[in-house]
Parts: sequence; C-alpha cells; structure tokens
Amino acid sequence: MTATQPTILLTNDDGYTSSGIVAAYQAIRHLGRVYVVAPSSEQSACSHTITQRGPIMVKRMSYEPFGQMFAVDGTPADCVRVALAELIPTPVDLVISGINHGANAGVDTFYSGTVAAAREAAIMGVKGIALSQALRKGLETDWSACANATKIAIDHIIDEDLPSPGFWSINIPAPIPDNPSDHLHRVPISLAQAPMNFESTPQDDSQSLALTYRGNYWHREKQANSDYEVVSNGGISITSILLLNS
Repeated sequence: MTATQPTILLTNDDGYTSSGIVAAYQAIRHLGRVYVVAPSSEQSACSHTITQRGPIMVKRMSYEPFGQMFAVDGTPADCVRVALAELIPTPVDLVISGINHGANAGVDTFYSGTVAAAREAAIMGVKGIALSQALRKGLETDWSACANATKIAIDHIIDEDLPSPGFWSINIPAPIPDNPSDHLHRVPISLAQAPMNFESTPQDDSQSLALTYRGNYWHREKQANSDYEVVSNGGISITSILLLNS
C-alpha cells in the first residue's frame, strides 16, 4: 500500500447488516480510511449484474458498526461503480468485498456477487479482494476468529501486485484454524462443478414444474491443489484471478 493512509471501499453481497461485513471492517480498519458502501438488502449469487435502467437509490446513513455509510438499492457491482464514480471524494486504493456468508471457491466464484465487486474494482483499475467464510451445517461461525484469519490473509498479500489486471479471492474454512498463518495456500480455482440436483414439484396446470435447487455445496470432486480442496481440508485459500489470459 501507499506510504500515506490509503482510501478503502468496503462492500459485500449479503447487505450492510450482515455479520460478515462487520467482521471485514474489523479486519481492515488498520489499513486506512474505510468507506462502507453496501447493498441495502441481500444480493447473493447475483454475479456481475449491474443496474442500467432506472435510478440506483443511495441513502447516506449512520450504522453503529461503521458510523457514516451508504446503503445502495443495487448489486455489489453497482456499489463499486457508484462509490468510485460519485460517493467517495478521494481516489480509492483498495476495494474489499465480503466477508461472504459461505465459501466462494471453484466455479461458484463466477456466480458470486461478492466476487463480482472485487472484479468490478479490477475493471476500474483498483486493487480488489473478495473475502468468503465457508459454512458447515451445525457449526456456528466465530466472526471474531474469522476477522482475525482474514486480517492475516490480507496482510499476506496486501503489498503484492498481480502480473496483469485482476483481483484476489480469499476463502476461510469452517472450522477456522487456530493458527491461520500456518494454513495459507496459494492455489488456482477448481473447475469441479457442484451437483445439479433439483427438487421437482408439478403445478396445478399439469404443464409446469417448480424446480428448487437442492445441491450440497460440499459434494463435489476435490481437484488437487485447488481452492475448493484447500477449503474443504481446513486451509485458507488465496487465489489470484486475472481479467485477461497471460
């Protein structure tokens, strides 16, 4: 980072009231001046959707974990676009997105609104980092431990530049390891797809079906030396994602 105090944008896709974005704020506040511009409601799995028709409503407000912030009636990518273009008075040095409630490893990276915000930052020429916390059924997330692990992972890469335009994606496992610095792994994205399992419910007109996704996130192939394998095995995955093929 720069010698002067950097300007940081914090956003997410779970909405500004989520526990994850509060944990992210705790993990990054030591890095510089943090502006929070986040969706007013959950936008999970919206990928890189942006609003081009109609206005994007923005509300300046006070929210106890952050102080002054902006709530945006739009997607994570919208948040980055309006924040950098209109809302933050100085050039932004770093965009942090997350911490997402759920891992964004493997092909899920391409569906994620959390990741899309970091990708939008890269498109706009700003360093971006997407943060995600894996969830396990029956295991409660320790957001304080997550914030600590996230801080360690970010500090590990914060001064590193990618070889071409791109961004970072960090996944924290569940449970969170006791010594996060010993569990950092630089790995590529897994291409193994989650199972496409849908529950089918016939409708009254006999010509229609209601299809509800019932796939299990953790039921897929573990490709060696990949983000999904690392997170599945209890490690912290750090993945560089480039916008262009090198």
